[in-house]
Amino acid sequence: MIDTDKMILMVGGHEMWLEAPVIKANNAELMLAYGHNLKIDGCPDKDKLSAMVFGKGMNAMPRLKKSNDYYSMKFKVETPGIYATFVDMSPLVLTNTKEKSYQRGPKSVYKDAVYAGAWHQMAKTIIRAGDGARYRPSHDHGILDIIPDRIILKSGGTVRLTVLYEGKPLPGIEVKAVSRKEDGEVATVRTDKSGNALMPVPTDGLWLYLVRHKDAAKGVPDQYDEAIFVTTLTLEAAK
Repeated sequence: MIDTDKMILMVGGHEMWLEAPVIKANNAELMLAYGHNLKIDGCPDKDKLSAMVFGKGMNAMPRLKKSNDYYSMKFKVETPGIYATFVDMSPLVLTNTKEKSYQRGPKSVYKDAVYAGAWHQMAKTIIRAGDGARYRPSHDHGILDIIPDRIILKSGGTVRLTVLYEGKPLPGIEVKAVSRKEDGEVATVRTDKSGNALMPVPTDGLWLYLVRHKDAAKGVPDQYDEAIFVTTLTLEAAK
């Protein structure tokens, strides 16, 4: 059974992200965390998560292994290249009623329902295996995707992010930038008509970029009013 309390935290602003990638020999490992603004708080149920890796001649679904308050994700790196890694969380429908907020299940379950939403979450990072591997921006997976123009950031520089929804540029959406070193949100930038947002990188360390998008067109009568998509991209910045 899913822990509804944890999912209510998600609705209130929690998200998941990928970090700490390490490559040794032909093995890659990284961690999936859950919380807010790069601070871990809880752990999603494993049976609600699915992991994917896309790379040169590769389309794999690695397993996630729980370790304390996070999950480890491991996969083989057969050849040097760029590997885009993703974790999806199964959609969750929560309903507000006149008496209570965010109860599990669709509107049809509750006679006094006033709102219901279907929450979808995804976490992404991109790993470079081998010094000669060249990154080329591409859309590999996800209904809501954040694509960086580079994967190695530098303190004092910028990174251009392109936000796609259903494979098309998403204009006018907020992109939030969170820095672990700065201990919180540093910047919020809206995408232009081409779905691009130029984000400042004022310091080194781990950066998380987050986008939330609501789509009422994906509502289902008597089930939920809208779908809410939340996706994160994490990148490291050097000094």
